[in-house]
Amino acid sequence: YMKRELEKHIKGVNFNGDPEGRSLYTVLSVSFPKTEKSEMLLFNLDINHICASGGSACTSGADAGSHVIRAINNNPNQVTVRFSFSKHNTTSEIDQTVQLLTTLI
Repeated sequence: YMKRELEKHIKGVNFNGDPEGRSLYTVLSVSFPKTEKSEMLLFNLDINHICASGGSACTSGADAGSHVIRAINNNPNQVTVRFSFSKHNTTSEIDQTVQLLTTLI
């Protein structure tokens, strides 16, 4: 659901992982166009009470970019964010997140 909503509302969004949909369904790695606003994306999501991580799980918390993301999508003009989901997340939460992202990109 989130992937479809992001495609609908954010121009230039890209998804990292298996394009055939064989990726883990509870994790969505998204690359957004790099802008002055998107450079602060993780910080702005956090202050709006939305939990997300940068890059890949291999480099979570690291200052350097993810070697995994570079191998999958070697575009330095993008900011990558990883969203994780559980059975407790709602479509309303996803809608709120996508709405916020449209203002932060």
